[in-house]
Amino acid sequence: MMRNIFCLLGVVLALTASARDFVHPGIAESAEDIARARKMITERREPWYGCFKALESCWSADPNQLVPVQPKRLTSGQCNGTIGTSGRRAHDLALMYALTDDERYASKAIEFLNANSHYEDLETRGTPALDYGKIYLLVEAAELLRFHKGWAKEDKVRFAKMLRDRFYPVIKDGDPSRFGNQGLFALRGALAIAIFTHDEKGYDRIWRYLNAIPLREDEEPFPPGPPIVAHWPQENDGFQITRQLKGRSGDIQSYGYDEQLRHYIYANGQCQESSRDQAHVMAGLFQYVAIAEAFWLQGDDLYGALDNRILTGLEWSLRYNFGGWQPSGFTDDEREATFENGMFYRAKHRSGRWISLAPNPKAGPRFGGPGAPRECAYAHYRHVKGLSPEKVQFLEKAIRRENEANGGFEIWGQAPNWHYEWSGWGTLMKRIPNLADTPL
Repeated sequence: MMRNIFCLLGVVLALTASARDFVHPGIAESAEDIARARKMITERREPWYGCFKALESCWSADPNQLVPVQPKRLTSGQCNGTIGTSGRRAHDLALMYALTDDERYASKAIEFLNANSHYEDLETRGTPALDYGKIYLLVEAAELLRFHKGWAKEDKVRFAKMLRDRFYPVIKDGDPSRFGNQGLFALRGALAIAIFTHDEKGYDRIWRYLNAIPLREDEEPFPPGPPIVAHWPQENDGFQITRQLKGRSGDIQSYGYDEQLRHYIYANGQCQESSRDQAHVMAGLFQYVAIAEAFWLQGDDLYGALDNRILTGLEWSLRYNFGGWQPSGFTDDEREATFENGMFYRAKHRSGRWISLAPNPKAGPRFGGPGAPRECAYAHYRHVKGLSPEKVQFLEKAIRRENEANGGFEIWGQAPNWHYEWSGWGTLMKRIPNLADTPL
């Protein structure tokens, strides 16, 4: 739990040379988060203590659970039940160790990490970017235990090498062919790997791409564009038009697809997936929060990019999902649509496959589920950045709504599935006490 990088650990884990002073732990939880949570637990302060007791009693944090033998070859369809479920368990066990110093939790988390360090072949049919991107919970667990003496050097090296050689090549480019949330799952996993392995170039590449900054000359480009599409005029459900992707032009290197911040959340706050359904909107927006938090812990501010664009996106979609609000009109010009005037931007998606027509209430209303990092986003924008309550009003409303439905705090996910999507436990790990004008 130290900020400085030991030379020995650099030899063990840094598979690429790095001049960057990476901060550890620094993917989902920081040393400051852990110290604050431990203090709240010791003082039995609520709601932190109640959230801790929920973590302690959760199936995922049981130090006596069995660790399954994992296959050496993975298909996309296996990821939820292998790296996803193991990641949930390893993360929560590692977090319990960080909060209690109880070696039982560390030992069991290390068992999960070692059991998931032998993948040799990843099948790339289906949705590999989305599926293999879910490696991030395992990496977050490894980050919490990177200095633990009980994790043998050879096991750390094997785990780190597997991340770099097997998972990183599959997820490093996001997913230019699909809706933005799928590429964001991938890039969240790639960013976690870059931080854990001290890959400065990989870290910088993701930062530049999401911010639409030209890559360095020594960086591998992202997929080119623009896309080549054929019209399917009959594919119009009233919310979006679907087109057929035929290929991609090589005219523009690192073209910039729907994962990029400016293309996933438009200037008015509307999400690229607003015409698809509300469940995927929330998935993508909160993936951006998780990515922004990792960058923040490393000293870079994606939260504030494009005038706090992530927050504008959260407020736009949460406002819609609470009901009672509909677009005031429609425009093909992004400059004409603002959060205040309520115009809906009929965007042509960067993948080429869709054109937005209207917000789709399908699967709604949605607020991110029990484990989405709402508290993390609120803590940053309200406490760290000091924005006014009006700027975070729908986010605060969503926190109250979801927490009331889940025992009074943010937990890990949504049964029986989706427990592998979020780090969870945001009330315990991210809530900052003693802001005078709000109980949050």
